[in-house]
Amino acid sequence: MHKRWFLLCLALITGCTPSVFEESPEYPPIFPDYTEVTVPDGLAPLNFTMADGRNFKVEQKSVGDTVWYKVKAWNKGDKSGVSYAAFPIYISHDPIDPYIVYRLIEPGYESWHNMGIYQRELSSFSESEIVTNKINDLGCVNCHTFPERSPARMLFHARGKGGGTVIVDNGQAKLVNLAETGIRRQGTYPAWHPSGRYVAFSSNTTKQNFTVNHQQPIEVYDTESDIMILDTGTDQTFSCPQLITKNSLETFPGWSEDGSVLYYCCADTVGDIVADRGRLHYRLMSIGFNQGVFDEEPETVFSSDSCSVSFPRVNGKYILFTSSDFGTFPIWHREADLQLLDIETGVVKEAAELNSPDTESYHSWSSNGRWVVFSSRRLDGRYTRLFIAHFDGEGNFGKPFLLPQKRPSDNTLRLKSYNIPEFVGGKVGVKESEIAKLFER
Repeated sequence: MHKRWFLLCLALITGCTPSVFEESPEYPPIFPDYTEVTVPDGLAPLNFTMADGRNFKVEQKSVGDTVWYKVKAWNKGDKSGVSYAAFPIYISHDPIDPYIVYRLIEPGYESWHNMGIYQRELSSFSESEIVTNKINDLGCVNCHTFPERSPARMLFHARGKGGGTVIVDNGQAKLVNLAETGIRRQGTYPAWHPSGRYVAFSSNTTKQNFTVNHQQPIEVYDTESDIMILDTGTDQTFSCPQLITKNSLETFPGWSEDGSVLYYCCADTVGDIVADRGRLHYRLMSIGFNQGVFDEEPETVFSSDSCSVSFPRVNGKYILFTSSDFGTFPIWHREADLQLLDIETGVVKEAAELNSPDTESYHSWSSNGRWVVFSSRRLDGRYTRLFIAHFDGEGNFGKPFLLPQKRPSDNTLRLKSYNIPEFVGGKVGVKESEIAKLFER
């Protein structure tokens, strides 16, 4: 169904409106910057305000699938103001999944004990919690993922006493301790196989260092990491020798769309991983997978002596990944950017339209591959917030836009980081009380 919508800009008008406006050839300095963005039809209103706090009013005109906005702004009490050049917002009819799921958490290690996994409806400002860490005595809840973006099934980890991996299937929840199954290793970063039967996990022994360099306050690294598979039909884990090695670190699994290839990141170990972390460069690898069996030898898909690969996410013939100068956990690397790999040609290019001078990291494709959501610290260098961009299917992204909020100030005054955004095809209906039963003493 065609959904025509209009922006509800939060114009602040007090007192009299000036009668004289000087014409400016520039776009208005609005926050968030929604000038020239491409948005899905039916998205929640892109509310904005003047970045400098001035009063303003907006005139709106629709021409086909473009909406033009003419902004006039002035300071309170002034007898004149500025009339800015009209800016366009382009409306795409490529559908977008109706929900995004993310974790909200403080961006440090001092006060993370108040966290939860939340869902946001993209056609409105409605946000609701799926599960918070009230269920497990303020332990950690993390690494949520969904098979084929289905709201009926999901998993996440609950860390702490009595913790494990929570698997939800049509409202029913169970707790699996991966360290007590199969190869007896704990799981970390998950990726659900398209069939819904298997989940690939990395099993990581993770450490962290705090630095005196304000540009990168924290360095997170692995001393060990391997790849394993959970068979959800048997609740048993398995792997193969090529993915459990002593001299290599395997992490961040991700499946091809047909499930025949497992992609992952791998680095050779270095002597002193803290002192020599600048030499730790993860490459992108692949291995064939057929009916629960790894049936090929691993192959290098992309490697570089000048960058390290994290978070590979597949969209048809493309893989979007995070690139940083070194290491395995780029969310505190200011230089971390998104890069796009063409699987057919092997060509890698910077996703320049998405990147900023600050950190870009976690990302997720929509079900039709036409939209990407990613986290970025570009607003203040501290908190990760969510941006969405259109993808044309030919390697090109539109200008990203900040996830719209009812009040523009919610983007800066909400002191939480948005972590691990995932598109979901509907509202997740599991009751938190059902999950809480798993942790009752």
